[in-house]
Amino acid sequence: MTDVPLISVVIPCYNYGQFLGETIDSVLNSTFQDVEIIVVDDGSTDPETVDLLSSLKKPKTRLIKQANQGVAAARNSGIVAAKGKYMLPLDSDDLIHPTFLEKALWIMELFPKVGFVSPWVKAFGTEDWVHDAPQYNFHTQLFRNITCGTSLFRKEACMQAGGYKSGFVVMGYEDWDFWISLGEKGWYGYQIFERLFLYRRHGRSMVHEAIDHHDQLVEQIKARHPMLYQEDYLKALKRKWERSPLLDMSPSILNGSAWHHYSTKPMSRLPKWLLLMPQTRRDRLSTQCLNFIDGLHANYYSVTMVATEFITDSDIDEFSWLTSDVFHLSLYVPKIELKLDIMERLISKLIVTRGIDRIFLLGSRQGHYLKPYIMNGFPHIPYEIIE
Repeated sequence: MTDVPLISVVIPCYNYGQFLGETIDSVLNSTFQDVEIIVVDDGSTDPETVDLLSSLKKPKTRLIKQANQGVAAARNSGIVAAKGKYMLPLDSDDLIHPTFLEKALWIMELFPKVGFVSPWVKAFGTEDWVHDAPQYNFHTQLFRNITCGTSLFRKEACMQAGGYKSGFVVMGYEDWDFWISLGEKGWYGYQIFERLFLYRRHGRSMVHEAIDHHDQLVEQIKARHPMLYQEDYLKALKRKWERSPLLDMSPSILNGSAWHHYSTKPMSRLPKWLLLMPQTRRDRLSTQCLNFIDGLHANYYSVTMVATEFITDSDIDEFSWLTSDVFHLSLYVPKIELKLDIMERLISKLIVTRGIDRIFLLGSRQGHYLKPYIMNGFPHIPYEIIE
């Protein structure tokens, strides 16, 4: 880990020691590795949790202790102590997908107006459901929380907003209020249409309490942001977001950007193959391409899949038996199928960070267009066409 990590993951923990190790491991297993993990013990009293925290020894992980003050104060304590440019709040019983941090970082580094990046949600444990939120819209956000509590955000934006606020009638809507505060400061959100946050369900939680007090909490939020809920402001805001300003953002990779030099997981000793595909849905691939993919095995190949055509959503688990390293480029850069220079940079980044030693073109039109540029940049890597 570098002396100054790019991302700080803040994990408040109050009597959830039984899940904490798995939560930390999900961060350590991320493809993105320039990370620190800060566990904030919010005055735990459960003996198992106290014992676990007293002997906590995990890579890249440090512990902060405080008297019980609630999740908002615990997150703020971790953020103040954090060294990273970007923050990820993660509850001590939840998990993240291996590629979430890397994809969210891409978006942050490409789009300076974006202050926070949210994933879709997949529940596990005692419940099994998914929550696929719409693309970010500040007008919608004021009336419905469409941003996941575990979203990557800029520390700079957090400081401008004054951090998470306490003092609600019950806990549970602090994150909704926080996202509104970031929008109030002029920051955009961005929704990744992939289920990259794994939400553990195991009985009644503070979210259930918050839902029981929904009307009271909404009134508290409105009282904290009175200017945002004035009629004239709301009309103008609605018109602005009906024009979909996120689609008009121009991506750029600036000199000095952290995008150039972040580190990833150690490379596998297996053959490392990159598959350039139009999409990762089986019904969108040719029989020949499917036969090729189905003939691979995770024990023999380290595979990275890259989908290059426009899609509106994705199922990253379609080929989970083979790889979790799946990238749908149009979900991170709007209209990227028309921005082949940016697409070439992203593909090249994956080639370098994964140590790719063979590239296969499986029906991707953009892959055909980019072939001479990629081959020029990586003349030592075989580039094969399977269609």
